[in-house]
Amino acid sequence: MSASPVVAEVDLERPGKQIGQLRVPQSRDDSGWGTIPVPVVVVANGSGPTVLLTAGNHGDEYEGQVALLDLARGLRAEEVQGRVILLPAMHYPACAAGKRLSPLDGRDFNRCFPGDPFGGFAMSLAHFVDSVLLPLCDYQMDLHSGGTGMDIFPSAVGHFLDDRAMQDRTIAMADAFGAPCTMLLREVNAGPTLLAAAERRGIVALSSELGGGGRLNPGNLAITRRGARNVLHHAGVLEGAPEVGAYGTARRMTVPTLAHYVFAAADGIWEAQDALGAEVAEGAPAGLLHRIEAPGDPPLPLRYGAGGLLWCVRHAGRVKTGDPVAVVAEPL
Repeated sequence: MSASPVVAEVDLERPGKQIGQLRVPQSRDDSGWGTIPVPVVVVANGSGPTVLLTAGNHGDEYEGQVALLDLARGLRAEEVQGRVILLPAMHYPACAAGKRLSPLDGRDFNRCFPGDPFGGFAMSLAHFVDSVLLPLCDYQMDLHSGGTGMDIFPSAVGHFLDDRAMQDRTIAMADAFGAPCTMLLREVNAGPTLLAAAERRGIVALSSELGGGGRLNPGNLAITRRGARNVLHHAGVLEGAPEVGAYGTARRMTVPTLAHYVFAAADGIWEAQDALGAEVAEGAPAGLLHRIEAPGDPPLPLRYGAGGLLWCVRHAGRVKTGDPVAVVAEPL
């Protein structure tokens, strides 16, 4: 594939701390040579592994963005052994707009990997991350939350992998992150995600789900701040052991089948029965769908198809047919 047209205004090999931009070409009617700047921070010193931490893959997911801004300000080169690359607002146009999808072309950036150097902003940036940044990395973590639509029990998230040794390393990093839950998933449409791109390159990689609801939750932010530094401790870039959270050892969980999802059977307003983190039973009421176009009809009841931890709940009130309104996890 062709070389990336994205220009890094930092030297990825230079020791010290650098704060700069990735210049992504974006031609417009009024600016044929226009670029969109994406903030990047590189902190390097001595010898050691390289860790890439990213946030703002989706622009309406805020805990990771704020945690990496804190790390960008506070991390000093002299405390690092190795290299840390931070993209605190990776999909910058979506972050600036507070939207999940790109306001430029409607793309979901986390479904653009491995990208295309000449496929427009999102595709060319994904190609740069995949072809330039990932080959430098030993560890990678992409910080997510449920965004505007969902609220999710704070979790470090990995995929089920065929390579058992790599699976063990992934779980170890997830446990070190220190969220209340370590989650392994067979994700819907995982192939074009950043996590899958890192896995294809043999990098120890994680995603996460750290709240959501279109707002910045103080408790989830504290988990994210601590977790980002814990990954650096786990990798050996920072001295010392990862810090254990107040809730102790992470619960290892999974969502094994589509029966663990509750999908909206019609358009409507969702009234949930239970709060996030509740223990729910198979067959128990999950909630009600209220249909404003049928004022004489009773609301539609929905039930859980499996029991366990209510890991994800719909936050936005209005739903469409086929939207997941609840996801239940069980012990791994």
